[in-house]
Amino acid sequence: MGRIPHRPGGPWTGILLAASVLGSCLQPAPAQTPVTITPPSPVVGGDVSLAPQPPPQDFTSCFWYRSATVTDPNSLILTYFQYPNPVQNNGPAHTGRETVGPGCALNITGLTLNDTGNYTVQIQIPTAANPILSTVVLRVSEKFAKPTVTPGQTQVPENGTLTLTCNTSPHADTVLWLQNGSYLTPNTRLELSSENRTLTVLNFTWGDTGTYQCEVGNPVSTERSEPSTVTLAYGPESARIDPPGPVNLTLGSRLTLTCVAVSVPAPSYSWFLNGTKLPQTGSSFTFDLTTLNLGTYKCQAHNPVTGLTASAEIEVLGSPPDAPRPGAHSSLSTGAVAGIVIGSLAGAALVGVGVYFLYSRCRNKTPRENEAPVLVYENLPPTAWAGPVAQPGSPPDLSPTYQTLQPRQPDVYEELKK
Repeated sequence: MGRIPHRPGGPWTGILLAASVLGSCLQPAPAQTPVTITPPSPVVGGDVSLAPQPPPQDFTSCFWYRSATVTDPNSLILTYFQYPNPVQNNGPAHTGRETVGPGCALNITGLTLNDTGNYTVQIQIPTAANPILSTVVLRVSEKFAKPTVTPGQTQVPENGTLTLTCNTSPHADTVLWLQNGSYLTPNTRLELSSENRTLTVLNFTWGDTGTYQCEVGNPVSTERSEPSTVTLAYGPESARIDPPGPVNLTLGSRLTLTCVAVSVPAPSYSWFLNGTKLPQTGSSFTFDLTTLNLGTYKCQAHNPVTGLTASAEIEVLGSPPDAPRPGAHSSLSTGAVAGIVIGSLAGAALVGVGVYFLYSRCRNKTPRENEAPVLVYENLPPTAWAGPVAQPGSPPDLSPTYQTLQPRQPDVYEELKK
């Protein structure tokens, strides 16, 4: 038996296809054998080998199909005849990247995602009553790029709805969601689309704030998106203007008004003077006070997410440079000046009374000043007194002799010296 020539598109191709189909219809039920895939997780751009196990011995031919059956001639990839000389004939499903290796293994190079699918081999062995027929599913995976989450950053009003979308390859096997690093599971407020690519959080609360990520995976790749921060939008509930009013300044003075409102995100601002909208849009503005810009100033703070608006008003007054300015910045009133004068006079009177009182006390303590007589005492000789008469020859009387002290009357000279 001579070698079967190989001419793609020649008459032999049609003959082989017809023989294959006819043989599959007439032969008994084929035996089954497993097919191993090497590597087990082929990747885009790589190579793969589909090998029947165990490798068939003394087979005469094998047919590889890109299908789960051998009934469609258009799914034939190639036919391999081993005897008398090895030869490969390519079929309609051949892409130019398929060859046969030892043991009737099908080798495919430069894999693409389109190579994913069912592959069936039919092996003819003369000693076997039935042909060997096996089917294997080839899955070609791609290495994912880092997915992204849209919107990348958002604010959600309280009791609002958060919707996030994971942007990645449509061939991802798994799509998971994480909040603050922990995997999420669906519940009554957390909904996932059919392929988990869209996350919806209902009735958003403070506990739902934080960072959100999506994670995609397949047998050869697992990637997470960058964290996407989600905050709760609130406010403004109130507003105020600094400095507080009423404000009264000298005409020509420079004044800065600032609108203060607590809001997330930061609110937009509008200013009004006497009901007319001003061109200023920031939270504050500075101007020189003139007679043309006096009146009632109003600021409005608006949160575009919550839709809330808060406002505040103050009165701005102005005085000529030489005129007294009433209010918090004016000079002392007439009543205040009179009070200060009366208080000063009362204090002076109290001081005078105190000085007079001290002076009077000092005069009462001086004898010359109060004309009180000064008592002067003098010694008088002892006065003879009746008693026993000393007898001649008796010892002397050693009893002490006392003199009498009595006040001395001043004479006229002393009176004149005063």
